[in-house]
Amino acid sequence: MGARVLFVTGKGGTGKSTVAAALARAAARRGRHVLLVRMPVAAGESSDEPHRGPSAPRRFPDAPLLRERNLDDRADLEEFLTRVLGLGMVARRLGESRTFSAVAAAAPGLRDLVALCAITSEASQQRGLVVVDAPASGHSVPMLTAPARVLERAPLGPVAREAARTHAILADARAFAAVLVTTPEELAITEVLALREQVAAAGVATVRVVINAVWPAYTSLADGDRIAASGKSTDAQIHWRRYRRQAALLEELELGMSETFPRIGFAFGNELAEADVAALLATLPGGSA
Repeated sequence: MGARVLFVTGKGGTGKSTVAAALARAAARRGRHVLLVRMPVAAGESSDEPHRGPSAPRRFPDAPLLRERNLDDRADLEEFLTRVLGLGMVARRLGESRTFSAVAAAAPGLRDLVALCAITSEASQQRGLVVVDAPASGHSVPMLTAPARVLERAPLGPVAREAARTHAILADARAFAAVLVTTPEELAITEVLALREQVAAAGVATVRVVINAVWPAYTSLADGDRIAASGKSTDAQIHWRRYRRQAALLEELELGMSETFPRIGFAFGNELAEADVAALLATLPGGSA
């Protein structure tokens, strides 16, 4: 068995890339070999981390067990055609031509399958953890459903075997986990619950929701209400209303789902709270090993 995959996704703007990087660093600091995989940013999608194009694994002097690698659509398709179909010469010609997009669009689900296979193939050659800074939810769901879609259309042949292998990895709770990042806002929570159902329907056995950017209280409920009611500080009133609204939403969510979700505090700088990230990591396959 190779490395375990943590597939981090969520609605754009929830801080999924920051959470993915924090999980990778936290695991490396705890003695795990970690590869952080960054994927190309899809058209119309924003990211809180820049994508640098295809590259060899990048290492971090302050975290020697952590490496970073950027995947690339065209390079992944070339590798797929060579490894799965044995079409090395065709793959090289395709990479040099303008037909890449046309070929990818001609086979529904192939482009998504190629991207997912690139991740699972990378994981099979690693040990420890592969943390994926995946695309936003609108692009991640088609990727996770790609193996089933390909098998439905073409159940036989080498591509089908690759799709079946990848689908089995998604269904293995020890090998693959989807981490869905959201924020404590009504629309975001509604969307992540729908996303969780979609990811589970894709065959992913392990799905974890994490609430990012939770506003701090700084004081007790009684003192906070007293300060806000005093009217002495407009800033304090705004802060407390925001905190109370988030707290009410999360209480309603967890009571309704009969489940407690990991939380990561609002980051005023670039670093997420290490204790929050470590607590999340401990709930994931291989995170505490």
